[in-house]
Amino acid sequence: MQSIMFAQVDAQPDIRVTKWDLGRLQHLLSSHATTWSWRAVEFLVRELMRAHIVDEESIPGNIVTMRSRVMISENDGGLDQVVTLAYPSDRDFYNDALSVLTPVGAALIGLSEGQSITYPGPDGRLKTLTVLKILSQPERKVEADQELPQHAS
Repeated sequence: MQSIMFAQVDAQPDIRVTKWDLGRLQHLLSSHATTWSWRAVEFLVRELMRAHIVDEESIPGNIVTMRSRVMISENDGGLDQVVTLAYPSDRDFYNDALSVLTPVGAALIGLSEGQSITYPGPDGRLKTLTVLKILSQPERKVEADQELPQHAS
């Protein structure tokens, strides 16, 4: 049974993660991994290992990065919801925060609009998550703002 679960989870969509997000997530995992759900931590580590790592300036606007606000659907047509993918320490800053160190949060990182992913829920049962729409991707906007030319004083 367990090999069937991993076979289904292994056939996952391509994902992209920025170098910045990867560095922060690796630091988070090395500092706090033992205080979170082992299933979520293990899944996040596997997701980061298989991700295509890209520069911040080359990440498309339709990819879920940290602090992205997205509309998702769980389990093939379940109730749609809007969440902001957040670091555990940032959860208080967003009304709709979803920690990246939860099974759903770990599954969400790096997906693009329209992609679905199967992941093990807290009880070990497989669930499906679909990204319906990226509502905002603030880290992409910050990078674009930093590239604006400086005016001479």
